[in-house]
Amino acid sequence: MKFSRIVAAGILAGFGVTSGFCARAAADEFPSRPVHIVVPFAAGGGGDFIVRAMSDKLAAALKQPVIVENLGGASTVVGTEHVARAAHDGYTLLFTSTALSTNPTLLPKLPYKTPDDFAPIGLAITYPLALAARKDLNINSIPELISYAKANPGKISIANSGNGSGSHLAALLLEDTAGINLTTVPYRGAGPAANDLAGGHVDLMFTGMSQIKALADAKRVKLLATSGAHRIDSAPEVKTIAEQGLPGFRAVVWWGLLAPKGTPKAVVDTLNQALRTALADPAVAKRMAVIDGEASVSTPAAFDALIREEIQRWRRLLQPSSSKS
Repeated sequence: MKFSRIVAAGILAGFGVTSGFCARAAADEFPSRPVHIVVPFAAGGGGDFIVRAMSDKLAAALKQPVIVENLGGASTVVGTEHVARAAHDGYTLLFTSTALSTNPTLLPKLPYKTPDDFAPIGLAITYPLALAARKDLNINSIPELISYAKANPGKISIANSGNGSGSHLAALLLEDTAGINLTTVPYRGAGPAANDLAGGHVDLMFTGMSQIKALADAKRVKLLATSGAHRIDSAPEVKTIAEQGLPGFRAVVWWGLLAPKGTPKAVVDTLNQALRTALADPAVAKRMAVIDGEASVSTPAAFDALIREEIQRWRRLLQPSSSKS
């Protein structure tokens, strides 16, 4: 009996070693088949444009096809949950945005934990927003906006492309930093919001410069500022909010790549390196410039820290705003 127990223990120990070896071998062989990237937004949006712009270069770096799948719905929850529940082998990834860090506040009953149910691979890109105004608004700068808003609380309306969107967050940060109160008008997307701004139905909106510049060039709206740390190449004449009396103001949209929790570190590192290689390609950089994007690849640990910081940062602003937005 004693001998059989020893033999059994030896077999189990050997199985453990073999299993560990197999897991390491699988990670070492990664990737050996196509990699799927889920974008939890409808086709044609900013994230879709970004990931498709770099997918060929990712495929070249990984030496395997990269398949992009749009799986939108429920404020990104459908696609995000799909990846959270996928096998943790590196073959199903999530390419998502700042929404990952706002949903824990906006949607407290999520079917996954952010970021605990994910293995962050790396931040990919950031881009600033433009603050545009209806053409006949008698405000032409951030100081003028602040002065008027303080004298007339709630009389300035600001559109956004949905609760938790980059445009919504930038407006909240502006209100908080400047100590003003704007009336929030949420829309189902940037397009309808921009159309109403051009039609004079709302006063202001934050949105990507690529989405509003044509309207500005046609004099149907006017540009007051941009939200990044520095001016953008596509409209260098437009000052940043920080330059106009709110030093340190920075509100940018970020996009990054994640895998399911438990993905082997070797696989995560391989994917991070492939992401770096793709974003360093001049052809990708040229396409990113269309949306004033800036490659911002990070380590997995730094991206994890960013997500956690962003959750706390936006929770402070989103919780008080829930009743009005």
